[in-house]
Amino acid sequence: NPFDQHNMANVLKDRAASGELEFILTTDFQMTTSAQWSDVVLPAPTWYEKVDLTATILHPYLQLQQPAIEPLFESRSELWIARELTKRLSPGTEGHFFPELDEQQAAWKAAELLLETGGAETRGITVDMLRRGPVRLRSPAPDDRQIPFWEQVQERKPFPPRSYPAPLAATAKFVRSGRIEFYKDEDAFLAAGEALPVQKETFEETEYALDPTARTRFPLRFVTRNSLYRVHSTHSNNPWMVELQGFRPKVFISAGDAARRGIRDGDEVEVHNDRGRVRGDAVVDPRSRDGTCTFEQGWWSRYLDGGSYNSLTYPWIKPVHEVYFVPGMWSPTTCWNECLVEVRRVQA
Repeated sequence: NPFDQHNMANVLKDRAASGELEFILTTDFQMTTSAQWSDVVLPAPTWYEKVDLTATILHPYLQLQQPAIEPLFESRSELWIARELTKRLSPGTEGHFFPELDEQQAAWKAAELLLETGGAETRGITVDMLRRGPVRLRSPAPDDRQIPFWEQVQERKPFPPRSYPAPLAATAKFVRSGRIEFYKDEDAFLAAGEALPVQKETFEETEYALDPTARTRFPLRFVTRNSLYRVHSTHSNNPWMVELQGFRPKVFISAGDAARRGIRDGDEVEVHNDRGRVRGDAVVDPRSRDGTCTFEQGWWSRYLDGGSYNSLTYPWIKPVHEVYFVPGMWSPTTCWNECLVEVRRVQA
């Protein structure tokens, strides 16, 4: 849901409105903000309505996702969508999607193919094994344990380890020495004065460089945190979850910062800077530190009167991040926790 979640959400909306983004297609099972901004929305099934393989960085097991019910209403599986789009956009290439099989059989065939071509981690794992329960992914470490850098330390293989799903060759050039590098002898790092690790003051090269008056105009750090009531922005429209939140987003602020602004618990407040604004109900939180304002991320724009917590942010790019690029894997990212705001009480 990038039109809410991306820290360039406002840029995306501006480019969509101006026509710079010529065509936006979304495949989702919810009518998210991104879907509302799309030219075409293809309704997909939920996790409970299709065959898929599931893995995560949180544990070393591969799991088989099996449908509990058939896809509802007009939703279609991603495999069905790919098949139909291929027929229309690239006739003659349908053979990649098992045209001789029905959709359910093709889904199982795709799962088998993924296991067969998944490399050393899925070697010997079959769909039948996964039907009986989760299977531990293979690892070069003893007993398939997930031990970081095992191959590099024990087998003397060069750094970095592979960044999946990209092949090792795509990222091997990022660490030219093949070892853990404390000193980066590369032009971008030398130009930035970061050949060695350095400490840099927060906001000095971002907010204050853009606007020196931000030191006094926007004295609060703005951060977001996960919510108990959704997974990022998924289920943001679940009425039970929204009810548990009192139907309103919350702004967490310290007692000292609240007192200095005449804010009491439950007051409607506005978090703002020169880029954007967002409203919510104040929570005077004893766990919040002075100088920090916290908002729970994941709220869709429709629940924020059209606003966005990401409208306050700016996509500061760290120059040394531009050295490395692998499509869909490695790309420049933005500086974390480099956003300044002010909070005011909204008058009734």
